This record gives sequence, C-alpha cells and structure tokens, in this order.
Amino acid sequence: MFISSGCPYCGEDVEVDIDELGGTRQSYVQDCPICCQPWEVTVSRDRDGDWLATLRGQDE
Repeated sequence: MFISSGCPYCGEDVEVDIDELGGTRQSYVQDCPICCQPWEVTVSRDRDGDWLATLRGQDE
C-alpha cells in the first residue's frame, strides 16, 4: 500500500510504502526518489483504520 506525502527537503509529493502486516506503528529511513535526501518515516494507523505518514529530515 502507498500513501502520498511531501518531502521535507524538496517539497515534492512522494509515495510512502506501508507494510500493512508490519503493525500499526512503523518507523524506518528512506531516501527521497527526487532529491535523494534521507527521511525518517513514521507511519501509524488511526482508530478508523486510516494510515498516516510523517516524513522528517535527518536534521530535525
């Protein structure tokens, strides 16, 4: 499953991959496919079953 979010470095809309079997809260590092900067990705599932993604730069 993929959801869209914005890169904290270049601002481009990007797709974040979610492992639906990986639990309701996940955290990993992924590089932006546009500017190649690394993000810290945190995804979580809310009570309604919707996925939310937060992308943070390594310097935050």
